[in-house]
Amino acid sequence: SFADSSLLSERKRRDREERLNIVLWRQPLVTLQYFFLETLINLKEWTIKLWHRRSVLVSFLLTLAVLTATYYLEGTHQQYVRYMEKKFFWCAYWVGLGILSSVGLGTGLHTFLLYLGPHIASVTLAAYECNSVNFPEPPYPDQIICPDDETTEGSISLWAIISKVRLEACMWGAGTAIGELPPYFMARAARLSGAEPDDEEYQEFEEMLEHAETAQ
Repeated sequence: SFADSSLLSERKRRDREERLNIVLWRQPLVTLQYFFLETLINLKEWTIKLWHRRSVLVSFLLTLAVLTATYYLEGTHQQYVRYMEKKFFWCAYWVGLGILSSVGLGTGLHTFLLYLGPHIASVTLAAYECNSVNFPEPPYPDQIICPDDETTEGSISLWAIISKVRLEACMWGAGTAIGELPPYFMARAARLSGAEPDDEEYQEFEEMLEHAETAQ
């Protein structure tokens, strides 16, 4: 039994070393073969999942068709369509800036200091100068022009300014959260793929977690 366990350990060690050598720059054909096989397996699993949720898929496709027809058909509803389109792209702009702030693109770019902070500052300065946050739209937010109606002095409040920029701030914050998801999934995939059940240190760590009385 000792010899069998030694042979089994040696075989596991060789298999682990062979798996570590399956990389694109060492074995490109084998790596691409496993990549395509994994892709086919994932496509098959996704197809099965979609088939089991075909009612949801059909509902989604019908909703998409109705929205597409509403977008292209002429009528009095086009003013609301254009308004929603403008809001959607405005939100997508700030979400994209939030994602860039999390990703950084290797430069540490923080879009709050470059975009959201100056936007909040400009709205705040304009609110105290105009004594109002009812900036006409358009041209806001491209340009901030004081409204024509007269307002009493001291009517502006901090809460009014916060309410004016809450959409941009929330979308930017959502973008920063979305930008943290790819590193999380990459770290999770690396942990799952790098876990070696036959590794002694890994087994000791698992046993320590199982017998731990308190969470560490």
